[in-house]
Amino acid sequence: MTSARKEQEKLGLMVGRGFTFIAFWQSLVFVMLILLTWANEVLDISALLFGTAERPPDITRGCVATAGLLIGAIITVGNTYIQQHRLVSGILTICSYCKKIRIECQMWQQIEEYINRRSPIEFSHGICPDCLAREKRNLEESDDA
Repeated sequence: MTSARKEQEKLGLMVGRGFTFIAFWQSLVFVMLILLTWANEVLDISALLFGTAERPPDITRGCVATAGLLIGAIITVGNTYIQQHRLVSGILTICSYCKKIRIECQMWQQIEEYINRRSPIEFSHGICPDCLAREKRNLEESDDA
């Protein structure tokens, strides 16, 4: 197995663990909210804390609140997973020397070609002031030599 492939698999494992870690804590919060809902139904926490009139436990109210929390949990955890997946899949590996983009394990493509295939952007080339100054110095040094 190539080192690039091993690196990709390692990144995938770390990302997978990150998704699992976040999903675990989000799910734990929703479990705590469900427990608090049922504790409120059984103990009538508002009557205990604020001295309001006691009300009898209502199984239907508890079930409806639990169903709402479960729907919220599914939407929240699912949306977080989708957003994280988009973020991670949006990361590009670019060669620090030639600026090619890795499109697959061992396949690289010029950045201009990569972007042209995926968007309507047109490229124009220029030279920034820092590179212009560096290239002028290089030309002057090569003429002096």
